[in-house]
Amino acid sequence: MRNFEQVIEEVYPTLQALEHDRAVYINKKSNCIWGVIVPVMVCAGVAAMVFFPFGIVALIPGGIASAVAWHFMAGKYGNAYIRSYKQTVIEKLANLIDPGLHYDQQRGIDSRYFVASELFTSRPDRYNTEDLIYGEFAKTGLQLGELHAEDRRTSTDSKGNTRTHYVTIFKGLMLIADFHKHFHGRTFVLPDVAEKTFGGFGRALQKLGGRSGTELVQLEDTEFEKSFAVYSTDQVEARYILSPAMMRRLLDMRNRFGKDVRIAFKDSCVWIAVPHTSTYLEPDTKVEATDRVQIGKMMDEISLFLNVIEELDLNTRIWTKV
Repeated sequence: MRNFEQVIEEVYPTLQALEHDRAVYINKKSNCIWGVIVPVMVCAGVAAMVFFPFGIVALIPGGIASAVAWHFMAGKYGNAYIRSYKQTVIEKLANLIDPGLHYDQQRGIDSRYFVASELFTSRPDRYNTEDLIYGEFAKTGLQLGELHAEDRRTSTDSKGNTRTHYVTIFKGLMLIADFHKHFHGRTFVLPDVAEKTFGGFGRALQKLGGRSGTELVQLEDTEFEKSFAVYSTDQVEARYILSPAMMRRLLDMRNRFGKDVRIAFKDSCVWIAVPHTSTYLEPDTKVEATDRVQIGKMMDEISLFLNVIEELDLNTRIWTKV
C-alpha cells in the first residue's frame, strides 16, 4: 500500500492544472456577481419600489436573468472543476486505503437496494445518488454511496388548486457490506424513539413499528434497549447476531454517527444508513486545489465509514457461509 505522501506526489501535477481551472471559475464568478447579477437585481429592486405594488413582478425576470447568467458565466465552470477534482483525487484515495476499492462519482446506491434494505417504510418517488465507493476492503465486499430519497406529497386547497411537494425520506450515506454469513431471517436495528418518548406506553408502540413478518426482540443490555428497537423474523438468530460485543460496537457507532443510524442484517449483508446533511467528498472552491489539508479531510471522510467494517468485525469471518 502506498502512503499518503506518495499519492499527493502522484496527483500533484494534475492538481496544479486543476488549480488553474479553479482560478478561472473564481474570476468568472466575481465577474458574474458584480457585472451582471448585482446590477440586474438592483434595477429590478428599484422598479419594484417605484411601481409598487405592481412593479414587484420585476423581481421575477430579474431572478431568472440572474440564474441564467450564473449558469453560463460561472456555474458550469465550478461544476466542471468539482467533477474533475473528485475523479482525480478520490479514486486515488480509495485505492490508497485498499487496492480493491474503486470510485465512480456518477453512480451510487441503486434505488432497488435502498428499497430492499427495508430500513425505511416509504418507497421513494424521487431518488438521487452519487459518489459510489465499491469493491473489497480487507476482503469484505461493499458498496458505499451518498443518496437522497424523497416522497412526493400532493395537497389540494379550498379553491381546488393542487400543490405537489417532496419530503425527504432519507439523506445521507448507505453502506452495504458482506457479513460472511447466510442469514435465515431478517433483523432490523432501528432508532428507539417510542420508548424514550412515551416510556412504558412506548414499548407497546414499539411492537407496531417492525417490518413485515418481524417481532420485537427484547435484549438484556439496558443501554442498547434504550437506544435501539430490534425487530426480527428469527428471535434466536437475532440474539446470535447481536452478541454483547456486537451490541457494544453498534452503540459506539451510534455515538459516532448520531442517534438516527439504522442497521439491517439480511441477505448475508449488513446494511447501514447514516444521516449526513453536510457536504461529502466535495472540494471547497474557496480552497486551493493543491491544499493537502483538504485532501487529508477527504481521506478521513472515506476512512470514517469504512472503519465500520472493522468496528463490526466483519473481516474476522467468525461465521462461514453455508
